[in-house]
Amino acid sequence: MSRNSQSMTPIQKQAVLVCAVCALAILITASVTYVLLATKGGSPSSSSVPQVEEPDDLATHYQVNTQSAALLTETADAGEAYLSDTLFLGDSNTVRLYNNGLITLQQFCAKEGIGIQTALSEPLVTFRGTDQRYTMAQAVAMMKPRRVVITLGTNDNGMEVETFIGYYTQLVQEIQASYPYTDIIVNTIPPVPQDHSNYPSTSQEKIDDFNMALLTMCENLGVKFLNSAEVLKDPATGFGLDDYYIGGDIHLKSSGLKAVLNYLTTHAYETEDRRPDTSNIPTRTLEYTSNPSDPVAPSSSSEAAGDAFEARYRIDQAGGTLSSGDAAGETSLRFDVTGEQSVTVTAVPDDGYFFVNWSDGVTSRTRTDSNFKQNLDVTAVFSRASVEISGEGSGILGMNYTFTARLSGQYAKAENLHWYVNGVESEEAAGRTTVSFIVDPLLANQTYTVYAAVTYNDSQVVSNTLTVSFESGIGTGSSSSSSSSSSSGSSSSAGSSSSSSSGSGSSSGASSGSSSSSSGSSSGASSTPEAPSEEASASSSSSGSSSSASGAGSSSRPSSSSQASSGSSSSEETDSSSNSRPSLSSSGNSNSSSSSRPASSSSHSSSSSSHASSAADGSDDASSEAPASSNSRPSSSSSSASRGEGEVTVNDQFVDGLFGIVD
Repeated sequence: MSRNSQSMTPIQKQAVLVCAVCALAILITASVTYVLLATKGGSPSSSSVPQVEEPDDLATHYQVNTQSAALLTETADAGEAYLSDTLFLGDSNTVRLYNNGLITLQQFCAKEGIGIQTALSEPLVTFRGTDQRYTMAQAVAMMKPRRVVITLGTNDNGMEVETFIGYYTQLVQEIQASYPYTDIIVNTIPPVPQDHSNYPSTSQEKIDDFNMALLTMCENLGVKFLNSAEVLKDPATGFGLDDYYIGGDIHLKSSGLKAVLNYLTTHAYETEDRRPDTSNIPTRTLEYTSNPSDPVAPSSSSEAAGDAFEARYRIDQAGGTLSSGDAAGETSLRFDVTGEQSVTVTAVPDDGYFFVNWSDGVTSRTRTDSNFKQNLDVTAVFSRASVEISGEGSGILGMNYTFTARLSGQYAKAENLHWYVNGVESEEAAGRTTVSFIVDPLLANQTYTVYAAVTYNDSQVVSNTLTVSFESGIGTGSSSSSSSSSSSGSSSSAGSSSSSSSGSGSSSGASSGSSSSSSGSSSGASSTPEAPSEEASASSSSSGSSSSASGAGSSSRPSSSSQASSGSSSSEETDSSSNSRPSLSSSGNSNSSSSSRPASSSSHSSSSSSHASSAADGSDDASSEAPASSNSRPSSSSSSASRGEGEVTVNDQFVDGLFGIVD
């Protein structure tokens, strides 16, 4: 064969090139498709939120008293007859027993996403022939079971152990009261696998703490404790065995559910049947459509997208409300959602309360839930807190003055305490419950408003507000506040400095020319940073009386000692050319200020706050007579009875001067 006959024609060469390009395109397409599928294969919500950090000793953290009289120990297999006489109460893992055909509808009362508080109070069980719904305890009395097995707590991971046990105790006691002839078995909360990225806020350590506390509760209530966590746990890690769980999830597969039922029948609680009768038991109906997806394997996102779910949000008894979109001030919210939808809800604490967390462990006040795979039922938990401040000490130059904060409430911690002077935070005083400083010339002839706030989880509780004036000494006086946001104080002894309290409480001091103390009951605030402010003033004079005009938010400054002894007054303002420092005062009257917060002096002008002098004429031009310098003051012997108010900027010098902390 000749060489020419062996070579390819141009058309053949083009055909080969096209085939090579097509093969390369196929390889590239396959690679890109694989990468995209691998990226989208996980839960959309799991990549953005890390799982709760667990302790290093988690494998040994869970310790159960094997000698406890409440603990069910291993027995011979009680078989199917034992199961058929058992009523299962619980949440989604109990629903999955029914979905997998392991129990009948007549054998369970449960709901996906339910928590212990909801199980205690919500009517969720229905029967044939009636539209009425019943709580779990009521349903037990109607169904007359030989025994009940309760498995609740997976959805309460954010609760404190004491709170959880309190609700659980109520549920057990209500069942005992409604039907005392049934045996009660409290089952452990199932552990979660090490990879539970679909539910990153769930803590295995908290589950262990719950379960250990449940054993103690069972001992106290005289009921039995089923330690089924023993068969589900990996002893090497302390987490649940991966083979029993859906990947990245907290829900048991069929194999895990069967392991629990087998543990139940081999740790049986056989007693005499105490039921007086088993007649007239109503037939259960399925009150809602549960997630039909097979729990043995996770359903694809496309399959779950069309499923309808229920999202419920509640408050824990009291302490706050819920808001979502146009809805505000609600105690419960309910949404019908699909897997593709999202819901945003905010927990709003009442005055004097902190937001603690949601019952499923979420610690943000505002939460957005999406990618629904089952019903959601969560509770916002609030906790009462208060902070009360008082001031005590001598107003004499060179002497100490002390502010003290008294905190109450489980989550009111000193490290989260902040102090504010004329609306400006003092960083030096942060975290201190006692703040002492020396009265120096910088503070003389000044009036300061002081309050404190303690924070927790993006919420804040604010104290009462103290108004303190420094001269050469502190006179006696008392002040009170009312809902009209005005208060007045009176004094009966000569002095040259005073303090008063505003907020929701009152303060008083004994007659003394050298020292005083002021206090006020705590005034709670919501999550907003504004503190309640009410006008308060205290003054001293030889006549023993003073007044404040509440209608315009005016207040009288204490006159100097030389003025008090002479009993004279003047309506003239201090010469504007002098270097006297204007006094500071805060007015919270709603008619003169648009803010309820104790404002800093930099925001005080003649148009927003007026301060009447103690003179009879009450000059309207006081605010225009601001002195040119703020670094010196006239002596008490030369000052007039009336001092004009000028606008003074609260800078670091003012704050550091007041809170020049003495350790």
